[in-house]
Amino acid sequence: MTRTEIERLNEADRLIQEIVRDMGLDFMSQEFDVVPVEKMLEIMAYRLPVNFSHWSFGRDYESERTRHEHGFGAPYEVVFNSDPARAYLMDTNPFAVQVLVMAHVYAHNDFMKESRHFQRTRRDMISSASEAAARFREYERDYGIDAVERVIDAGMAIQWNVDPDEDLHQESEAAARDRIFGWAKPHAPRGAYEDLLPRPPEFPTDQKRELRKHTPPEPTVDLLGYLIEHSPRPLAEWEKDVLSVIKGQALYFMPYRRTKIMNEGWATYWHEKIMQRLFKERFLTTEEHGLYNLYNARVKAHNPRAVNPYLLGSALFESIEDRWNKGRFGRDYLEVENAEARERWDSGLMKGRQKLFEVRRTHMDWFFVDEFLDRGVVEDLNLYVYLEKERDNAFESVVEVTAWEKVKQYLVQSLMNWGIPRILVVDGNYKGSSQLYLKHVFEGLPLDEEYCRKTLGYIHELWSRPVYLETYEPYLHQLRAKLYVADEQSIHVHEE
Repeated sequence: MTRTEIERLNEADRLIQEIVRDMGLDFMSQEFDVVPVEKMLEIMAYRLPVNFSHWSFGRDYESERTRHEHGFGAPYEVVFNSDPARAYLMDTNPFAVQVLVMAHVYAHNDFMKESRHFQRTRRDMISSASEAAARFREYERDYGIDAVERVIDAGMAIQWNVDPDEDLHQESEAAARDRIFGWAKPHAPRGAYEDLLPRPPEFPTDQKRELRKHTPPEPTVDLLGYLIEHSPRPLAEWEKDVLSVIKGQALYFMPYRRTKIMNEGWATYWHEKIMQRLFKERFLTTEEHGLYNLYNARVKAHNPRAVNPYLLGSALFESIEDRWNKGRFGRDYLEVENAEARERWDSGLMKGRQKLFEVRRTHMDWFFVDEFLDRGVVEDLNLYVYLEKERDNAFESVVEVTAWEKVKQYLVQSLMNWGIPRILVVDGNYKGSSQLYLKHVFEGLPLDEEYCRKTLGYIHELWSRPVYLETYEPYLHQLRAKLYVADEQSIHVHEE
């Protein structure tokens, strides 16, 4: 970039900060790096500016590069929840697009600072990942590349099977048993209504002895963490370190997964308003205004093959602002049966912005879509269920489901548990012989057979003893139980 272009970007940065503050947004200290396309694609594939080596990152890099070269993806920016916040801009972006992206980044920054889901993530992840990469290279020298990669393979297979809120309820197994089985020290009387409070269960001495052996004390979704702490192999310290790094990065990225639609929608909603101010103040030329319109339309383009989070998220925030400005919520509004009266309803409440900031702070995608997606948004965005059908020797997207309630149901279902099958660790001492019993909480979708088998193989490698996985699948309008068993020989499947 030329000196003049850099000076103009700095001026854009100053103006955007003024506008953002004027609009009521807050943000952490922000740094920008302008990088070549190759570096941008590398950051996207490796998830962080520097990270450990793994074949899957190389695969993702080739995928991103191919998409970019064939015009199916333009990586405008990448932003990280760090201190200071770091954002990377692609050096081939036209100036108007760089300004768009900077406005977009400041809204991301506000979201990461204020959303409760980002408050507990570590903001030193970039340096932590760099240090971990150096340790992993030492492990490769000491124990061999194949051995290290095998552990990374296993960890990556279950990287999202963690407890995203573990810091809210950190508890030792001994304390958990005290809480669950009532073995804690007797507490002082809590008042005149003490007899109305639930009493801890009573267990015979021999049953207490058995319950003390049960691990975990209650089912947990933190499969990866449980394997690290309780594997009967046992795992070497370097293996625990590798798996702990993978778990730490998964926890770091979990808020992004939980709020993808909200985060991108929030950034899109605000970058449009920021850019409007910049055009009004004539910071950008008429030609640059045209470029902005082109690229912004691409950002919000409808895609029948996948949900566009920029489009859906910004539309939902616009709908919320409009509804709360006009008072279109609550009992009085919902009890109006006349369609014309509902359409004309405007109480002049003007609490739209207040509601936006409240929702940004508290919600995640699952609840965001469930609470605020309505018929109007579905129809405005043509948010229907499409199927690929062959017609005249070609495939085309055909609308299959248009009922907005059904569309909403499908979308909410896809967002449950952030799109990750919920696997519970039920028993780490199954049959009294350190066998591992897992249970899939069936929420409407069966497990993928091939992925399930391969993942169980990796879990067995880490655990070293037989591993059981209980699951269900639809069969003749009912659910049929399945039990996967992984041992040293193979993976067996038993069906009900």
